[in-house]
Amino acid sequence: MEASTLRWILVVVGIIVVGSIFLFGNPNKKKTPTASRRRKERLQGKERVRREPTLAGEAEPDDPMARVEAGGQGELAIEPETSPAVAEHKPKPRAPLEPPPDRIVTLFLLARESHTITGAELLQATVSTGLEFGGMKVFHRMADGEEKPVFSLANAAKPGHFERDEWNTFETSGVALFMTLPGPMHALDAWDAMLAAARRIGELLDADLLDAERNPFSRQREAQIREEMREYDREKNPVR
Repeated sequence: MEASTLRWILVVVGIIVVGSIFLFGNPNKKKTPTASRRRKERLQGKERVRREPTLAGEAEPDDPMARVEAGGQGELAIEPETSPAVAEHKPKPRAPLEPPPDRIVTLFLLARESHTITGAELLQATVSTGLEFGGMKVFHRMADGEEKPVFSLANAAKPGHFERDEWNTFETSGVALFMTLPGPMHALDAWDAMLAAARRIGELLDADLLDAERNPFSRQREAQIREEMREYDREKNPVR
């Protein structure tokens, strides 16, 4: 799989996870202590350093920590490294991403009430529907002879991917299937393949199928997307 394709998959997974935070988020997230609380905690158990009074005009010792806490980190006197030896070892800039996808089509599978999707269940479901674990630690449906996936399946909850060595302990409340256009095959064919896989996986995981807006997937929405895929194919492959 091409590096640019993997990068876009990572971007899409990030978008999906951020977009589904309110649906699959963790309500027990701990609050981050404020700056004043953090400073108070650091001072507990530690004696303050007494500063001797100084004469008028005499500079007090610089306190970088105080500057950082006051929001003045950018004022620290950090000189740029100009050594030729260091310059030779500077990392090269990353190659730019390919143009963004024309469109991202997404479906969600949300575990029904009182049910959680386990790693063993997910592995069985993906194997049964022809998905392979691969780049960016998510599952892909690959087309013969193609490097770009037809569609992919990611974790709808943070962090968005799966860990290969944690299937025995893995649990999630939902997964997301998505495809980017243009892809390795016609948009309508790719959509039909992804929808069929989503329905089958939903049956195996006892999960409800939702659209990109997290609404129950209806026949009207299915017909609408199919027409949109036909129109996309007509635009990209006009009849001459």
